[in-house]
Amino acid sequence: MAGKRLASLLVAVPLILSLLAVPAGAAGAVGVTIDGTPVRFTGDYGAPFLDSAGRTQVPFRRTLETFGCTVSWDNPSRTAWAEKDGVQVAVPIGQPWMTVNGHRVDLDTAAQIRDNRTYLPIRPVLEAFGAYVTWDGESRQVVVTTGAALVRVHFLDVGQGDAALIDCGTTEVLIDGGDNGAGAAVAAYLAAYVDGPLDYLIATHPDADHIGGLDEVLAAYPVGEVIDSGRTSDTKTYADYWAAVQAEGCTLSYDEDRILPLSDNTVLSLLETGDAWGDSNACSVVAQLTCGNVQVLFTGDMTAQVEAAALPLFGDIDVLKVAHHGSASSTSQAFLDVVRPECAVISYGQGNRYGHPTAQVLQRLLGQGISVYGTGKSGPIVLTTDGTTYSFNTSVTLTAHDAPSP
Repeated sequence: MAGKRLASLLVAVPLILSLLAVPAGAAGAVGVTIDGTPVRFTGDYGAPFLDSAGRTQVPFRRTLETFGCTVSWDNPSRTAWAEKDGVQVAVPIGQPWMTVNGHRVDLDTAAQIRDNRTYLPIRPVLEAFGAYVTWDGESRQVVVTTGAALVRVHFLDVGQGDAALIDCGTTEVLIDGGDNGAGAAVAAYLAAYVDGPLDYLIATHPDADHIGGLDEVLAAYPVGEVIDSGRTSDTKTYADYWAAVQAEGCTLSYDEDRILPLSDNTVLSLLETGDAWGDSNACSVVAQLTCGNVQVLFTGDMTAQVEAAALPLFGDIDVLKVAHHGSASSTSQAFLDVVRPECAVISYGQGNRYGHPTAQVLQRLLGQGISVYGTGKSGPIVLTTDGTTYSFNTSVTLTAHDAPSP
């Protein structure tokens, strides 16, 4: 784990550790390659440089157009705009934040005007489009990677609910779809990533905040297979979901030990944690994504009782999707001592009436040195991995102060 933690940290802060040794503003000292091709910066466009925060600033138009974005400039607000594949990023000059599809993302530096040219901090901007950005210290290059070799996990912002998309080349898996009213937004979000049919749709359990939006997703996309917990409910939400599954006419299977191959080096393992529990939360489908050496565990609303009974199924992971939106009924210390994640993601709605994420869970996570991200604070969170290291599209983490007051 120590080696992977070091690799992850090097990805997370490459422009602090590696670039501070380069003289700020040194023309031509820093280069950019996108999928192995160097970006050619000429006098007309300007050249990358380091700002006072040690961050790489790149010529806006040249870099983003080379990346494949449509770009524009709004002079009254002094804001650079870039759009690609349904993602729109707006970066105001001189402000320590940008917006991604209208949601604010805080930065630790700011875009700026230099010699009448617009420069943007490359890493947060390109990661907002799903790129994987690392630093090659030997060649002094910012290395940008895109394409099918990367696996991305999108933790969607569906308010007080759960929805996550695994995008692995031409194979996509949706785990849950948020509450009633979220379906249209989830279906729209998927449009930029689903190639043909949605290969797998996993309904972790029948609670509305997990399956409420799935009827609209099923109506919007052909689905290859639905994987269900096997638990039912007498709610209208469940009736709508089940009717949509029947209308789809796709393969239907239930929670069991099984491995879904997603690509040459990526699998999704369904972990059988038992179906005899009285609580539907406890019967949630639990799945582990393994891409090369990187593991992400999806827990639905798994309870601490199930964690204790199923401990032998678990081992070291890198990223934990925290169960039940950070409820105190899950994510026990005994469980954390076994899975030992480096990072955790909590899907919750800001100001929700349940008090999620709870102070107890945040204390357990933070007390173990885990970096905690939350959709209620950051909006959609995207994890990108090449199977060796991984990064997130946000540097905004949760602290103990993000637990609602009792």
